Amino acid sequence: MTNGKNAGAWAAENAAGTFSGTGAAIGYGEDGREVSYPHVGRLRQDRHEELVAWSIEGGILQAGIAHKASGGKGRIRVNFLKMAGGTMRTMRGILDGTRLPGGGNMIHAVTMGAGLPTEEDAEICANAGVYLDPIISSVMALQVLLKRSFKKWHGRYDDLIGAVVYEDPWLAGGHNGITSREDPETPKEPYERVKDLRDFMNENGMNKVAIIMAGGVWHLRDWEHWLDNPDIGPIAFQFGTRDLLTQESPISDEWKHLLLSVKKGDVVLNKFSPTGFHSSAFRNGMIDDLYGNIERQVSFATTRNETMTHCLGGSGTPENKYYVSPEDTVKIKAWTAGGFAIPLRTPDDTLIFVTRDRASEIRQHRNECVGCLASCALSSWCQNPETKYVTGKRPDPRAYCIRKGLIGAIQGRDLDKQLIFMGHNAYMAADDPLYRSDNGTASVPTVKQLVECLLTGN
Repeated sequence: MTNGKNAGAWAAENAAGTFSGTGAAIGYGEDGREVSYPHVGRLRQDRHEELVAWSIEGGILQAGIAHKASGGKGRIRVNFLKMAGGTMRTMRGILDGTRLPGGGNMIHAVTMGAGLPTEEDAEICANAGVYLDPIISSVMALQVLLKRSFKKWHGRYDDLIGAVVYEDPWLAGGHNGITSREDPETPKEPYERVKDLRDFMNENGMNKVAIIMAGGVWHLRDWEHWLDNPDIGPIAFQFGTRDLLTQESPISDEWKHLLLSVKKGDVVLNKFSPTGFHSSAFRNGMIDDLYGNIERQVSFATTRNETMTHCLGGSGTPENKYYVSPEDTVKIKAWTAGGFAIPLRTPDDTLIFVTRDRASEIRQHRNECVGCLASCALSSWCQNPETKYVTGKRPDPRAYCIRKGLIGAIQGRDLDKQLIFMGHNAYMAADDPLYRSDNGTASVPTVKQLVECLLTGN
């Protein structure tokens, strides 16, 4: 959701601007909107290879745009979704293609989240002379990372890590690193978590490495007690949702207008992402439908037993026979009467009931899969040729197609049916005077105007 134009604008203000290296745009249409990758491959692995090639091309293009727009100021960073398909190959291609003739790189740092970087990721960044800044959501994640992947840099972690991005799992938009030990429904205040993170970093010689607080940051005045605080140490702040509401942001005008109408509670933490991670998104019709799938869900058996006594026959899937309990039969009849007549089997040996159109859409998404993730719950794709590019698990119809949802949102196509990532404090835009002109109408500032406002504490 970021590109070279807005990353360069942030750098030009002596900040760090970040563009997305995962599915980076290769061009824009006459309307200024990002064009989709023109996939032509017949097989899924062919389309995956196309995806990697275009991602490298797009990443190099966006880095060049950012480098030029920065005017030599600030820092340019590229973000990769670790769970994305072909991440290491894409990262290596972009970093190799953005080296400067006199030495150095257009890019100063790689940030990586939705999965921990590997030793190979670290080597790629080290060879390119750029920092690898991990995105973590707990001190435990950094402990694992230093022990597992960055152990070669023991005692000199600051040679590789320029900053540690703490992305709060209950405040940030997009994918969140909530662990199995944490309750998604019980938010924890970030101060103590970041304090623990700083203590661990200090123990490992990272006293001067900054922590970047990401998630929930709207006004800097709200974080004044973090500044010059020995518990927190060197600190910086990341603006994700606020960056969406800038003139340089590549998201559609429809998305920007939606942001100005978000209410408190409209952003929900859910686990519908095909990555398997929790994520935070605007609750629109698409997310409501996914919650509906969970509500229209029953257990089943493939053979009759003492509990599962009623046969559904082959409704929607004639080759299968599903046996359910008498109690669930009553529910199923009501769902069928409401148009949710197609049963789809999940990996958990349950059935969800969807409309015929939704079943067709899921089938289309699977057929058009391009391998945008290293492994995908919705399509059972994985990028490992040794397993013939499949996970070996049953596809999960309760997940969404992340590629289709995000591209549709960026291009502004019927936002009620797209994936709208945003932070939980997005509702604050509605009452923020920065987004109102003198006559009270909605107004979207430039990055420069936003930075000037932020530096006042607002």
